[in-house]
Amino acid sequence: MWINDDVCYQALTARDARFDGQFFVAVVTTGVYCRPVCPARIPRRDNCRFFPSAAAAEAGGYRPCLRCRPELAPGHASVDARRRLARAVAARIDEGGLTDNPLAALAAELGVSDRHLRRTFGDEFGVSPVAYAQTQRLLLAKRLLTDTGLPVTEVALAAGFGSVRRFNALFRQRYRLQPSQLRRLPTSRHQDSLDFQLAYRPPLDWPRLLAFLG
Repeated sequence: MWINDDVCYQALTARDARFDGQFFVAVVTTGVYCRPVCPARIPRRDNCRFFPSAAAAEAGGYRPCLRCRPELAPGHASVDARRRLARAVAARIDEGGLTDNPLAALAAELGVSDRHLRRTFGDEFGVSPVAYAQTQRLLLAKRLLTDTGLPVTEVALAAGFGSVRRFNALFRQRYRLQPSQLRRLPTSRHQDSLDFQLAYRPPLDWPRLLAFLG
């Protein structure tokens, strides 16, 4: 998702490190593109062109800055390759990539060996991909138990567990609770809707977002 050019310029003038690696700014008068944290003098707004990637800036005919070195931007440096791989694995797991497929299939999909995948993932997250997947399933199940009236059987299946017995055993082992102890709503097989709490990290213009969705 691209961000507004005016927002980019505000981030550039503030040298806001949160945007480092999120976009690159090219200066028409110099033919150079930079990171938003570049220590060089801030160019005029009408001389700036904004790009979502270094490749896009170079395709536009600009060359990389020798001071801020765009190749070292977060997420773009070669040292970040392992982190990008680990994050890609986590994203696939969150999408259910290990629900019906073995780890070797996920590794093949990403073009790496399963040994390299396990090692890289462990370095980034501190656990194995399988342990991460189990935690994600349990947290989803915990949310469904807390916020909905779905029967425990349906919660287990919706969270990606192959059997209710396995779900109950792992839930008791990890949380020292029976799944039914988290129930806040009465169990019903005839619900018309599921209500969830949505958390967000400020700053966020929540009223404007609601107005847009409305």
